[in-house]
Amino acid sequence: MSSDHLSPEILGALIDGELSAMVEAAAQTHLNQCHECSKQAVGLHQLRSAVKRAALCHKPSPEFLARLAAGPRLAQVPRSRLAHLRAITLPLAAALILAAAALGGWNLMRHSDAAVTEALDQHLATLSDASQAEVLSSDRHTVKPWFEGKLPFSFNLPEANALPPDTVLHGADLAYMHGKAAALLLFTIRKHHVSVFVSQASALPGPLRRPTRSGFQFVEAQSAGLEFLAVGDISAGELDALVRSLTAVQ
Repeated sequence: MSSDHLSPEILGALIDGELSAMVEAAAQTHLNQCHECSKQAVGLHQLRSAVKRAALCHKPSPEFLARLAAGPRLAQVPRSRLAHLRAITLPLAAALILAAAALGGWNLMRHSDAAVTEALDQHLATLSDASQAEVLSSDRHTVKPWFEGKLPFSFNLPEANALPPDTVLHGADLAYMHGKAAALLLFTIRKHHVSVFVSQASALPGPLRRPTRSGFQFVEAQSAGLEFLAVGDISAGELDALVRSLTAVQ
């Protein structure tokens, strides 16, 4: 890390969450002061997100799935070997049940990490100079109707005076969370930009595994079949107050 700009290695490690806490804090301080490095960080986040989305496009062929579903056919087993097979398969079945339980926990952690990554990528993109929301308005009667017909769900927005102190709605846009359309609400709390993603409640509920990442805080809540995920470089308490004001009107 130089006194002028962050090196490509530091930027890459920062985006991947591989820096130590001390180095990450120093890098984040630099990004807050250096417009050039901030733009590079946003570009790297967007590139990583695009590569991940491209990887999801490669699906196995129907022929391969058919062969996989068919599986190997069992041959006739002599009666004398059945007892031996039972002795083997019963412990194996128990081991598979334990593995399935562990896999379920791993899926929850993977879902949590994916939500954090998606939210952070899209939040950073909103900070780019080239980014402009489709709706630029603080009027909830302008923002909410804009989403009609664009989302498979609806949600309510609180009155301006029901938001936490120093919190202002600035606009909205469409986003994607868990591969599905979501609402992106753009707020400022004092001079800090905050993104709140509103989507249908996930099939894999659970607390966020990483409520902080790269100097950003994340707060998640559910209400009326909707999931709210807020991200910003402010305290978790301030984010939580904003999310609670949103869930209160659903």
